[in-house]
Amino acid sequence: MIPQSIHDFVKKVVEGKHPQQSEPIVDRQANVLTVIETLVSGNDSSGSGVITKREIKGVSTKDSGKDKTLIRFGVSDGENAVQCVAHNCNDKYLLGKLSPTDLEKADTIIRKSLAEGKPVKIKGCYTNFKSDRVFVIDEIAWEANIHKSQISPKVVQDFLALCKKEKITPLEVMLDNDGLWSEIYADDDLKQAIMLYCLSPFEKEDMIHIGLITNPGEGKNHLVDKVIAPLVRCRMAGTGKLSTFAAMFGAMSSDDLSSIELGLLPKMNHDRIIFSEFQTLEEDVFGEMLNVMTDGHYNIQKGKMDVTRHAMLNMGFFGNPPNYWNEADHKKEEMLAAFGKYTLPIISRLTLIFAKPTLTSGADASSKIKEKILQNMDKTVMTAGNKDKINNLRSYFREYLKYVSTLQPKLGVYSAMIESLFQDIEQTEGFKQAFAKRGKTDYRKWAEFLNLIKGFARLNGRGEIKISDVTNASDLFQESLSTLADNFSLQSLQNGVNYDHMELHKKILKTFGSASGATAKIKDLKRFANSMKRVKEWNELLKVKRPDGTLLIEIMGDEAFVKPNWDGEAQ
Repeated sequence: MIPQSIHDFVKKVVEGKHPQQSEPIVDRQANVLTVIETLVSGNDSSGSGVITKREIKGVSTKDSGKDKTLIRFGVSDGENAVQCVAHNCNDKYLLGKLSPTDLEKADTIIRKSLAEGKPVKIKGCYTNFKSDRVFVIDEIAWEANIHKSQISPKVVQDFLALCKKEKITPLEVMLDNDGLWSEIYADDDLKQAIMLYCLSPFEKEDMIHIGLITNPGEGKNHLVDKVIAPLVRCRMAGTGKLSTFAAMFGAMSSDDLSSIELGLLPKMNHDRIIFSEFQTLEEDVFGEMLNVMTDGHYNIQKGKMDVTRHAMLNMGFFGNPPNYWNEADHKKEEMLAAFGKYTLPIISRLTLIFAKPTLTSGADASSKIKEKILQNMDKTVMTAGNKDKINNLRSYFREYLKYVSTLQPKLGVYSAMIESLFQDIEQTEGFKQAFAKRGKTDYRKWAEFLNLIKGFARLNGRGEIKISDVTNASDLFQESLSTLADNFSLQSLQNGVNYDHMELHKKILKTFGSASGATAKIKDLKRFANSMKRVKEWNELLKVKRPDGTLLIEIMGDEAFVKPNWDGEAQ
């Protein structure tokens, strides 16, 4: 339980009544919704986002005046967008003109935001222009408040002192089931991973990517809505238009062939994006995304344009197991087939992976989940008193997470201990299977392990590492690693064999034979593979050798003998 003294402290800070917090905390997440809401009224308003496109035109008419300039540009917060205009034309042509100097300054900001994805703040009002309703700006400036915490270092110090007095850590406060996690029930390892994911990356080494694969209906979207979104800026991307290459990375502007519109990834620079049903992403999207996960930026070429976009962000891949998977007939590890041919490069880049049929484990998990759903339905969680407490916690930790994300704890003091622990992890069979290829370790995992240690220190508000950070990171890292261990044949994947091959093999045995093998006409087996849309996999199975060196499928004239006892291992 969260001590009442902490609730009282948080309330005072949020309301601006703490000695070190004279102003109440307000939601400063970048958005243009406040602008959109004045579309009809035309009242003055302001909002913030990033420039997504720019079109500049010269105007010389009787009404506008000679040699005038009009700039059309878009501002997006990642979800909503506003079409804006800046100009120096006469009022008779369009109200809201800027001086030539101010227009030049505005265009500099517009161009730089478009190129780098930096957020801007706009102020102005809607008016009619020809047949369009446009937002004419009278002010544009850099938005400096989105990632800057509203609480001071002194507030954080007071909070840490209070936690120490109450014998509770800040992370334990964040993980409490009656606080930030009051509307959803999940295992502690997943809760820790989500809190780490909520840190903002300002260097590529700080990026934390997580994979979560559970059965449908387990509450992955609910997890986003009730835990992540109230705390940090996060954008969901699923199937359809939002998952195309152009939507993710940008495309040539249809209005201005000299500019490339901003995609979703750079719009969320230093924030987070979650791919729902990630297994449906197009190949070119997934391929380029692998580079972004490592580098925090990407290059895009269109025509003669060649630009670099910054996309330093935490990525979450939320999805379901393959359609064929069920807990009774398949190993847990086969849930990773959802990554398809990207399994190997993805698991290398994911800081943490959880393949779990449910968000919770344990004998009483089902009853606890049902209880939580019932409480939510009856509104017994978000009662008047609880609601205020929970919302205060969300407001406080939203700013707390911004503050601690900037801390830079040094690892050197515990370097020997860290290396020793990681060496022990490297020697586990699961790690060797997953990441040690041809006797060489995957150094990405070493960097990700170090980042977890720093992440735990940050969550607890410290700029220095403690032993508990190292052990917590080790425990969580190994818990995630267990997803990949336990007879999961990554060696087979390295040899080009995946779960589609394994599933076809199982179905052939079940349909044409038994566990001891199957003999059938080649044409019938090929027809069966075609019915499963796996002719390609059938042809590839014909070349597979079992660990004993014999072919998995022996051809005998017009018949084939399909051998049993194959779990994906191949030569």
